[in-house]
Amino acid sequence: MELLRRKMPMTLYELLEKNVKTMIATVGEHEKGSLYPLIMHEVERSLICIALQETKNNYFKTARILGLSRSTLYRKLLLFGLPFKKPKNFKSL
Repeated sequence: MELLRRKMPMTLYELLEKNVKTMIATVGEHEKGSLYPLIMHEVERSLICIALQETKNNYFKTARILGLSRSTLYRKLLLFGLPFKKPKNFKSL
């Protein structure tokens, strides 16, 4: 993990800081309480998309990189509306 941190040009905090501050400043009265789930949804979706790209859509490798089971990865793909080929033994919720 330390090696990964040394290779990163800036921290995740630094990457998010400006945009999150802008989002907080512009959040409307009717949107209060919705910022955290919105940000978490986008971060998780982006993380999965990037991992899939890097593994050439290999679900096993993607799940392993992200620390998820493959069934959890499949459920998240459905949740985020991302396209994927259902495995033969996949049971929908």
